[in-house]
Amino acid sequence: MKTLLVYVHLIAACIAVGILLIQDLALSKQRGRPMDTEAVGDLQKSAGMVFVALVILWISGLGLVVQGFLDNPAYLMNQKLWAKFTVVSILTLNGLFLHYYSFPKLISAKGFIGQGVSEQFLILVTATISGVSWLYACYLGIARPWNNVASYIYVMTIYAGCMGFALLIAIEYWRGLRNDYDAYVMR
Repeated sequence: MKTLLVYVHLIAACIAVGILLIQDLALSKQRGRPMDTEAVGDLQKSAGMVFVALVILWISGLGLVVQGFLDNPAYLMNQKLWAKFTVVSILTLNGLFLHYYSFPKLISAKGFIGQGVSEQFLILVTATISGVSWLYACYLGIARPWNNVASYIYVMTIYAGCMGFALLIAIEYWRGLRNDYDAYVMR
């Protein structure tokens, strides 16, 4: 049973991350402009598939934790496991914010670039949190050497560092978008 749960968990993670990366690339190619009907449909379809994958990940992940606990009650003492739960909880809550705040802004007639600076910043932050959290959660799934060795603080400090680095890159990308847009408007 454990092997089947691991397999389902792995496939759901691959699907979710694959869709996430493809959708992020498609959004990047938009350069902040308003999205056409096809792009909006793609975003909505992608969001739905990632939601289903996330539900499967939660179910299979909880199944693996129950199995681990039944095999060895000390399984729950693994601080990396609790860090993974924290990261997955963050990406789940962020996903709700993306779905109900960021996506409606992106698919509006204004697009990303037509939003106010604070709205653009929030969209940028939610997108960054999403990407980093998904990739880091996947990393934690394979980081076996950290089991029962790495502290919660250690694992979360690395997560925070990755998040900070990714935010710096995202802000630079955003500045470039804004400069391109300002140059276009000035013509």
